Amino acid sequence: MASSGELYQRTDGKWAFRITASNGQIVATDGGQGYESKSDARDTLEKVIGGRYVRQAAPASLSNAATDCRW
Repeated sequence: MASSGELYQRTDGKWAFRITASNGQIVATDGGQGYESKSDARDTLEKVIGGRYVRQAAPASLSNAATDCRW
């Protein structure tokens, strides 16, 4: 499914984006954070659409499920 991106300026002056699928549904946004500059919002939008955006997440905490069970 093809998608298109849209940049817009919010009422607080920050720039944001949304990605819309070909069926018209919004499938992604900037998460509400907003960007100070239009170019920063555009750069991130292009990375997301192009599959080059990788968010650095904290490692998940792993535990031993066998010892964590409670009966």
